Amino acid sequence: MEKLNTKLLDQNHKPGLYIVATPIGNILDISFRAISILTKAEYIFAEDTRQSRKLLDWYEIKSTKLIACHEYNETHESITSLIENQKIYALVSDAGTPAISDPGYKIVNWCLQHGIDVHPIPGASSFVTALCASGMPSDHFAFFGFLPPKEFARKKFLKNLSNESGTMIFFESPKRLLKSLKNMLEILGDRHCCVCRELTKIFEEFLHGTISEIIEHFSKNNPIGEFVILISGNKKIEINEDTIWRELSELLQKKSLKESVKEIADKYNLSKNTAYQKALELKNM
Repeated sequence: MEKLNTKLLDQNHKPGLYIVATPIGNILDISFRAISILTKAEYIFAEDTRQSRKLLDWYEIKSTKLIACHEYNETHESITSLIENQKIYALVSDAGTPAISDPGYKIVNWCLQHGIDVHPIPGASSFVTALCASGMPSDHFAFFGFLPPKEFARKKFLKNLSNESGTMIFFESPKRLLKSLKNMLEILGDRHCCVCRELTKIFEEFLHGTISEIIEHFSKNNPIGEFVILISGNKKIEINEDTIWRELSELLQKKSLKESVKEIADKYNLSKNTAYQKALELKNM
Protein backbone atom coordinates (compact mmCIF):
# COMPACT_ATOMS: atom_id res chain seq x y z
CA MET A 1 0.00 0.00 0.00
CA GLU A 2 2.89 2.33 0.74
CA LYS A 3 4.28 1.80 -2.78
CA LEU A 4 0.83 2.50 -4.22
CA ASN A 5 0.56 5.78 -2.27
CA THR A 6 3.99 6.81 -3.56
CA LYS A 7 2.95 6.05 -7.15
CA LEU A 8 -0.22 8.12 -6.72
CA LEU A 9 1.75 11.10 -5.42
CA ASP A 10 4.33 10.77 -8.21
CA GLN A 11 1.72 11.11 -10.94
CA ASN A 12 2.08 14.18 -13.15
CA HIS A 13 -1.20 15.96 -13.85
CA LYS A 14 -1.88 18.77 -16.28
CA PRO A 15 -3.05 22.03 -14.71
CA GLY A 16 -6.75 22.92 -14.87
CA LEU A 17 -10.07 22.14 -13.26
CA TYR A 18 -10.72 18.43 -12.66
CA ILE A 19 -14.33 17.22 -12.50
CA VAL A 20 -13.96 14.44 -9.93
CA ALA A 21 -16.63 11.76 -9.58
CA THR A 22 -17.07 10.59 -5.98
CA PRO A 23 -18.88 7.56 -4.48
CA ILE A 24 -22.69 7.54 -4.59
CA GLY A 25 -22.86 5.27 -1.55
CA ASN A 26 -20.05 2.80 -1.02
CA ILE A 27 -16.98 4.84 -0.08
CA LEU A 28 -14.66 2.42 -1.91
CA ASP A 29 -16.16 3.40 -5.28
CA ILE A 30 -13.53 5.97 -6.19
CA SER A 31 -10.65 5.80 -8.64
CA PHE A 32 -6.94 5.99 -7.80
CA ARG A 33 -6.68 8.91 -10.22
CA ALA A 34 -9.40 10.78 -8.30
CA ILE A 35 -7.49 10.27 -5.04
CA SER A 36 -4.30 11.53 -6.67
CA ILE A 37 -6.03 14.69 -7.95
CA LEU A 38 -7.75 15.38 -4.62
CA THR A 39 -4.39 15.05 -2.87
CA LYS A 40 -2.62 17.48 -5.22
CA ALA A 41 -5.36 20.05 -5.84
CA GLU A 42 -4.69 23.66 -4.85
CA TYR A 43 -8.36 23.90 -3.86
CA ILE A 44 -11.25 21.46 -3.83
CA PHE A 45 -14.55 23.14 -4.73
CA ALA A 46 -17.28 21.14 -2.98
CA GLU A 47 -21.08 21.24 -3.09
CA ASP A 48 -21.13 20.61 0.67
CA THR A 49 -17.77 20.86 2.47
CA ARG A 50 -19.05 18.74 5.37
CA GLN A 51 -19.86 15.82 3.09
CA SER A 52 -16.60 16.13 1.16
CA ARG A 53 -14.58 16.36 4.38
CA LYS A 54 -15.86 12.89 5.37
CA LEU A 55 -14.52 11.46 2.12
CA LEU A 56 -11.17 13.25 2.42
CA ASP A 57 -10.75 12.16 6.03
CA TRP A 58 -11.48 8.52 5.15
CA TYR A 59 -8.70 8.62 2.51
CA GLU A 60 -6.44 10.63 4.83
CA ILE A 61 -6.30 13.61 2.45
CA LYS A 62 -5.68 16.46 4.89
CA SER A 63 -3.66 19.13 3.12
CA THR A 64 -6.14 20.43 0.56
CA LYS A 65 -8.28 23.54 1.07
CA LEU A 66 -12.02 22.91 0.81
CA ILE A 67 -14.18 25.71 -0.62
CA ALA A 68 -17.99 25.63 -0.77
CA CYS A 69 -19.15 25.81 -4.39
CA HIS A 70 -22.88 25.32 -4.95
CA GLU A 71 -25.49 26.40 -7.49
CA TYR A 72 -25.77 29.89 -5.99
CA ASN A 73 -22.08 30.85 -5.99
CA GLU A 74 -20.42 28.82 -8.77
CA THR A 75 -19.27 31.86 -10.71
CA HIS A 76 -19.08 34.32 -7.82
CA GLU A 77 -15.81 36.25 -7.49
CA SER A 78 -15.10 34.49 -4.19
CA ILE A 79 -14.70 31.30 -6.24
CA THR A 80 -13.34 32.47 -9.59
CA SER A 81 -10.70 34.76 -8.03
CA LEU A 82 -9.01 31.65 -6.62
CA ILE A 83 -8.56 29.97 -10.02
CA GLU A 84 -5.29 30.65 -11.80
CA ASN A 85 -3.51 29.15 -14.80
CA GLN A 86 -0.95 26.38 -14.30
CA LYS A 87 -2.51 25.07 -11.08
CA ILE A 88 -4.66 22.04 -10.28
CA TYR A 89 -8.19 22.40 -8.92
CA ALA A 90 -10.87 19.80 -8.21
CA LEU A 91 -14.65 20.05 -8.33
CA VAL A 92 -16.74 17.51 -6.40
CA SER A 93 -20.43 17.13 -5.58
CA ASP A 94 -21.90 15.39 -2.55
CA ALA A 95 -22.06 12.12 -4.49
CA GLY A 96 -21.55 10.99 -8.07
CA THR A 97 -20.40 13.07 -11.02
CA PRO A 98 -20.55 16.89 -10.74
CA ALA A 99 -22.85 18.69 -13.21
CA ILE A 100 -25.12 15.62 -13.58
CA SER A 101 -28.24 16.89 -11.75
CA ASP A 102 -25.76 18.60 -9.43
CA PRO A 103 -23.92 21.94 -9.51
CA GLY A 104 -20.95 22.17 -11.86
CA TYR A 105 -21.77 23.28 -15.38
CA LYS A 106 -21.53 27.02 -14.59
CA ILE A 107 -18.00 26.86 -13.21
CA VAL A 108 -16.98 24.52 -16.06
CA ASN A 109 -18.24 27.10 -18.58
CA TRP A 110 -16.48 29.90 -16.72
CA CYS A 111 -13.18 28.01 -16.84
CA LEU A 112 -13.52 27.26 -20.56
CA GLN A 113 -14.31 30.90 -21.31
CA HIS A 114 -11.25 32.04 -19.35
CA GLY A 115 -8.73 29.65 -20.85
CA ILE A 116 -8.65 27.17 -17.96
CA ASP A 117 -8.52 23.55 -19.15
CA VAL A 118 -11.19 21.20 -17.82
CA HIS A 119 -10.45 17.49 -17.27
CA PRO A 120 -13.06 14.82 -16.39
CA ILE A 121 -12.20 12.11 -13.87
CA PRO A 122 -14.76 9.36 -14.61
CA GLY A 123 -16.44 7.43 -11.86
CA ALA A 124 -19.77 6.77 -10.18
CA SER A 125 -23.03 8.12 -11.60
CA SER A 126 -26.26 6.84 -10.10
CA PHE A 127 -28.38 6.80 -13.26
CA VAL A 128 -25.73 4.79 -15.17
CA THR A 129 -25.33 2.46 -12.18
CA ALA A 130 -29.10 1.90 -12.11
CA LEU A 131 -29.38 1.34 -15.85
CA CYS A 132 -26.61 -1.26 -16.13
CA ALA A 133 -28.14 -3.43 -13.37
CA SER A 134 -31.82 -2.90 -14.22
CA GLY A 135 -32.07 -5.36 -17.10
CA MET A 136 -33.87 -2.70 -19.15
CA PRO A 137 -32.81 -1.74 -22.71
CA SER A 138 -29.64 0.35 -22.63
CA ASP A 139 -29.00 0.79 -26.36
CA HIS A 140 -31.33 3.81 -26.38
CA PHE A 141 -32.09 5.73 -23.19
CA ALA A 142 -32.66 9.26 -21.94
CA PHE A 143 -31.95 10.75 -18.51
CA PHE A 144 -34.29 13.48 -17.25
CA GLY A 145 -33.10 14.11 -13.68
CA PHE A 146 -35.74 15.16 -11.15
CA LEU A 147 -39.32 15.64 -12.31
CA PRO A 148 -40.99 19.02 -11.59
CA PRO A 149 -42.23 19.15 -7.96
CA LYS A 150 -45.66 20.61 -8.84
CA GLU A 151 -48.20 18.11 -10.17
CA PHE A 152 -49.46 20.23 -13.09
CA ALA A 153 -45.91 20.83 -14.37
CA ARG A 154 -45.00 17.18 -13.74
CA LYS A 155 -47.94 15.91 -15.81
CA LYS A 156 -47.13 18.32 -18.62
CA PHE A 157 -43.49 17.19 -18.57
CA LEU A 158 -44.49 13.51 -18.71
CA LYS A 159 -46.98 14.14 -21.50
CA ASN A 160 -44.15 15.48 -23.65
CA LEU A 161 -42.33 12.18 -23.09
CA SER A 162 -45.23 9.91 -24.06
CA ASN A 163 -43.69 9.03 -27.44
CA GLU A 164 -40.12 8.63 -26.15
CA SER A 165 -39.02 5.21 -27.44
CA GLY A 166 -35.94 4.68 -25.25
CA THR A 167 -35.70 3.75 -21.59
CA MET A 168 -36.48 6.84 -19.49
CA ILE A 169 -34.53 7.48 -16.29
CA PHE A 170 -35.54 9.82 -13.46
CA PHE A 171 -34.42 10.75 -9.95
CA GLU A 172 -37.08 11.11 -7.27
CA SER A 173 -37.28 11.87 -3.57
CA PRO A 174 -39.05 9.48 -1.18
CA LYS A 175 -41.68 12.15 -0.42
CA ARG A 176 -42.74 12.45 -4.09
CA LEU A 177 -42.12 8.88 -5.26
CA LEU A 178 -45.73 7.65 -5.09
CA LYS A 179 -47.14 10.87 -6.55
CA SER A 180 -44.76 10.69 -9.50
CA LEU A 181 -45.45 7.00 -10.12
CA LYS A 182 -49.21 7.66 -10.10
CA ASN A 183 -48.74 10.49 -12.61
CA MET A 184 -46.60 8.19 -14.78
CA LEU A 185 -49.33 5.54 -14.73
CA GLU A 186 -51.95 8.12 -15.70
CA ILE A 187 -49.93 9.75 -18.50
CA LEU A 188 -47.69 6.97 -19.84
CA GLY A 189 -49.81 3.89 -19.12
CA ASP A 190 -48.91 0.76 -17.17
CA ARG A 191 -45.41 0.24 -18.56
CA HIS A 192 -42.58 -1.94 -17.29
CA CYS A 193 -40.68 -0.19 -14.53
CA CYS A 194 -37.60 -0.65 -12.36
CA VAL A 195 -37.21 1.37 -9.17
CA CYS A 196 -33.71 1.36 -7.66
CA ARG A 197 -33.18 2.30 -4.05
CA GLU A 198 -30.03 3.11 -2.05
CA LEU A 199 -27.62 2.14 -4.85
CA THR A 200 -24.27 0.66 -3.69
CA LYS A 201 -25.36 0.95 -0.04
CA ILE A 202 -26.21 -1.76 2.50
CA PHE A 203 -29.95 -1.68 1.73
CA GLU A 204 -29.57 -1.54 -2.07
CA GLU A 205 -32.76 -2.76 -3.76
CA PHE A 206 -34.06 -3.22 -7.31
CA LEU A 207 -37.84 -3.53 -7.71
CA HIS A 208 -39.18 -4.75 -11.07
CA GLY A 209 -42.76 -4.82 -12.35
CA THR A 210 -45.41 -2.70 -13.98
CA ILE A 211 -45.88 0.84 -12.70
CA SER A 212 -49.12 -0.22 -10.98
CA GLU A 213 -47.33 -3.09 -9.21
CA ILE A 214 -44.60 -0.75 -7.96
CA ILE A 215 -47.27 1.69 -6.74
CA GLU A 216 -48.95 -1.14 -4.82
CA HIS A 217 -45.63 -2.08 -3.21
CA PHE A 218 -44.86 1.44 -2.01
CA SER A 219 -48.45 1.97 -0.86
CA LYS A 220 -47.73 -0.78 1.68
CA ASN A 221 -44.04 -0.04 2.28
CA ASN A 222 -42.94 3.47 3.21
CA PRO A 223 -40.41 4.80 0.62
CA ILE A 224 -37.07 5.36 2.35
CA GLY A 225 -33.78 6.38 0.74
CA GLU A 226 -32.70 7.78 -2.61
CA PHE A 227 -34.50 6.56 -5.74
CA VAL A 228 -33.80 6.13 -9.43
CA ILE A 229 -36.83 5.27 -11.60
CA LEU A 230 -36.50 3.57 -14.99
CA ILE A 231 -39.55 3.39 -17.30
CA SER A 232 -39.72 1.47 -20.57
CA GLY A 233 -40.06 3.53 -23.74
CA ASN A 234 -43.06 3.70 -26.04
CA LYS A 235 -42.94 0.54 -28.19
CA LYS A 236 -45.84 1.44 -30.47
CA ILE A 237 -45.14 0.89 -34.14
CA GLU A 238 -44.09 4.18 -35.67
CA ILE A 239 -46.85 5.64 -37.83
CA ASN A 240 -45.87 7.68 -40.86
CA GLU A 241 -47.16 11.17 -41.66
CA ASP A 242 -49.55 10.00 -44.39
CA THR A 243 -51.41 7.88 -41.84
CA ILE A 244 -51.60 10.79 -39.37
CA TRP A 245 -52.94 13.25 -41.94
CA ARG A 246 -55.43 10.68 -43.23
CA GLU A 247 -56.74 10.31 -39.69
CA LEU A 248 -56.89 14.11 -39.32
CA SER A 249 -58.89 14.35 -42.56
CA GLU A 250 -61.40 11.81 -41.22
CA LEU A 251 -61.70 13.71 -37.92
CA LEU A 252 -62.43 16.97 -39.77
CA GLN A 253 -65.47 15.33 -41.32
CA LYS A 254 -66.90 14.53 -37.88
CA LYS A 255 -65.61 17.26 -35.55
CA SER A 256 -64.71 20.93 -35.55
CA LEU A 257 -61.30 22.09 -36.72
CA LYS A 258 -60.27 22.99 -33.16
CA GLU A 259 -61.31 19.60 -31.75
CA SER A 260 -59.65 17.68 -34.59
CA VAL A 261 -56.38 19.56 -34.23
CA LYS A 262 -56.28 19.04 -30.46
CA GLU A 263 -57.06 15.31 -30.71
CA ILE A 264 -54.44 14.58 -33.37
CA ALA A 265 -51.77 16.76 -31.69
CA ASP A 266 -52.32 15.09 -28.32
CA LYS A 267 -52.39 11.58 -29.76
CA TYR A 268 -49.16 11.89 -31.76
CA ASN A 269 -47.38 14.50 -29.64
CA LEU A 270 -47.37 16.98 -32.53
CA SER A 271 -47.09 20.74 -32.48
CA LYS A 272 -50.62 22.16 -32.47
CA ASN A 273 -49.50 24.80 -34.94
CA THR A 274 -48.27 22.10 -37.37
CA ALA A 275 -51.52 20.16 -37.01
CA TYR A 276 -53.56 23.37 -37.44
CA GLN A 277 -51.79 24.36 -40.65
CA LYS A 278 -52.27 20.86 -42.07
CA ALA A 279 -55.95 20.92 -41.05
CA LEU A 280 -56.49 24.20 -42.93
CA GLU A 281 -54.77 22.71 -45.95
CA LEU A 282 -57.00 19.61 -45.82
CA LYS A 283 -60.18 21.66 -45.46
CA ASN A 284 -59.31 23.71 -48.54
CA MET A 285 -58.62 20.68 -50.71
